[in-house]
Amino acid sequence: MKNLHKKILVIIFAAMFLILPVMSFIFMPKSQEAAFSENENRYLARYIEPDFPGYAKNFFNKKPNNIKDKRFMNGFDSWFADRFILRENWIILQNQLELLQGKTEINGVFTVDGRMILAWKEDEIQDSVTQTILKSVDSFAERMNSEFGTESYIMLIPTAQEIYMDLLPPNSQPGNQTMLIKNCYDGLENMTNIDAATHLFENSGSYIYYRTDHHWTAYGSYWGYHAAAKKMGIIPYELGRFDAEHASSDFRGTLFSKTLDFKITPDVVTFYTLSPVDNYLPEIKMTVNTGSEITVHDSLYFREFLDEKDKYAAFTGQNSPIMDIETDLENNDKSLLIFKDSFAHCMIPFLVNHYKRITVLDMRYLNTDIRDYVQPQDYSQILFVFSAPNFAEDTNLRKLDMTK
Repeated sequence: MKNLHKKILVIIFAAMFLILPVMSFIFMPKSQEAAFSENENRYLARYIEPDFPGYAKNFFNKKPNNIKDKRFMNGFDSWFADRFILRENWIILQNQLELLQGKTEINGVFTVDGRMILAWKEDEIQDSVTQTILKSVDSFAERMNSEFGTESYIMLIPTAQEIYMDLLPPNSQPGNQTMLIKNCYDGLENMTNIDAATHLFENSGSYIYYRTDHHWTAYGSYWGYHAAAKKMGIIPYELGRFDAEHASSDFRGTLFSKTLDFKITPDVVTFYTLSPVDNYLPEIKMTVNTGSEITVHDSLYFREFLDEKDKYAAFTGQNSPIMDIETDLENNDKSLLIFKDSFAHCMIPFLVNHYKRITVLDMRYLNTDIRDYVQPQDYSQILFVFSAPNFAEDTNLRKLDMTK
């Protein structure tokens, strides 16, 4: 009887491995258009048609051109892997089995203590690359100060891995971001360094990083704003001065997309807005230049993204080359030029309460002298806001050498 059960199981599994691929090929869409996976936050591979040559005398010698150079087979493999029937269910099952077997890292993400932490190791960054970035940024700051008297500031933000390093397994060998930040700050002679890490460590028991996304929360960014204000000569508002709106409680971010682990509690997206004084709240005009279109908004919060997978984009919208924010603050003519990655997005709603104008540049999308878009001398202060690992390898910042 036991042998019969084994044979039945073998037959069932054999049938699954034969039937599922056949069903997948039959039912998978063969559209040339790219489909988007909401859970994985990426576009799936497109189907590639065989590229047959023209007329051939011997029909059986006629082979697709793209098979000859492996384009078709490689493309077919990617398409088939992306469109396999019940694909996400199989990925979830595979990841859960690996966790049950004692594996602590899935696709570069650790799941510990009810949160996901993106793994970062020091060997992912080349010191020579970081040094060229530091040289470009520092030279730009020196030019702005010597020519226009404009002070430049920099805030490098540790990721959740650094703050919660004690939670990681002993064999994880995490990179030391505290040392990375120190080394970067030591290499910048013409900028004022802002210590966000100390505030984050002090508030590590609070909700300062998302559980399923690699960014800090708006509450975490408040402490970055608090640290920046002290160095930049502005008086930060206490947290109690802000109205907190819990705009969404079902955010599953970039780290969830890597693991598809539904066991981790979804994140809460919170908007902080300064409470009105005598029923007065400054008006905001935000102009976004995507490179292909220019749009104008009356809020820093893009609520339409709360209904989409990328809910973090509700903070000032998705990454774009240029954002220009104007307020009608009274008795205030201060202006701020920000160079950033996406960590800056949820901190801008705090900073906007202290400046008449804030312009935000993302060097990933700008390929010419920034003077083609803004005049740096028009700003009272310049601020660089990046996560530490991103800054250390963002070669786009070397484009600042074009600004003479």
